[in-house]
Amino acid sequence: MAFLSEVLSIEKQGAVGILWLDRADKYNALSTELWSALPDALDELAADKQIGAIVLAGRGDHFCAGIDLVQDSLSEHKNAQARSPAEANMRQLDNTRQFQASISAVANCPLPVIAVIQGYCLGAGVDLITACDIRIAAANALFSVRETRIGLVADVGTLQRLPNILNAGHVAELAYTGKDIDAQRAEKIGLVNDLYSSAETAMEAGLELASQIAANSPMAVRGTKFILQQSENLSTDQSLLLNGMYTLISSLPSNDLQEGIKAFAERRPANFSGS
Repeated sequence: MAFLSEVLSIEKQGAVGILWLDRADKYNALSTELWSALPDALDELAADKQIGAIVLAGRGDHFCAGIDLVQDSLSEHKNAQARSPAEANMRQLDNTRQFQASISAVANCPLPVIAVIQGYCLGAGVDLITACDIRIAAANALFSVRETRIGLVADVGTLQRLPNILNAGHVAELAYTGKDIDAQRAEKIGLVNDLYSSAETAMEAGLELASQIAANSPMAVRGTKFILQQSENLSTDQSLLLNGMYTLISSLPSNDLQEGIKAFAERRPANFSGS
């Protein structure tokens, strides 16, 4: 069954899948419906053998203004009625764990995911982009780990993933203060790879980058992401061993490797089959 959602949409351009946050009138704030739909959308794109990379973007003027606190608070208040405090707390913890799993689905996607950011990227929006492999932004992008400013501890992935992207001092500054930083500062500290003058040029760059990735061997790209993911929790020696074993069982006997060698010798673009 094809993925269907009113708040999240899929577009396919050649070998690139575009995953759109589709609540422009709400600045793409992450409602329960939106974040719950993420894993299914990613699964559909990852299962499509024609897709080699994903661009994650937001409709309208802003990438994501964070969690839809108004909608979620009203819903939780209604659901908490007639429950004991213990049951309400456990229900809330389960809800948080589901939200965490939805964001983690981005990080765990076997395909590379490129975030294209314009306008607001606040709170849970930062959770979302830190789960992506690559981040590029328009010059008008504004970033904030906003949770401390509203009395929360960020609990959906930023505090776990941001330290793998930025140095400890920058992480501490952003997480403790909840301050806003502009796109120029985000590029300077390494939160984003590159900046572009407008949302349109950033999207063009994101699609071009995704197309470059998708032009490579699908098996090699997925394998490279797998090794990078596993290496986060392994020692260098363990990762090297896994890397060697993966190459032995996957890359060396593949048709893609043979095609790549042949194309190099014949000085032509490779025609990879993903097999």
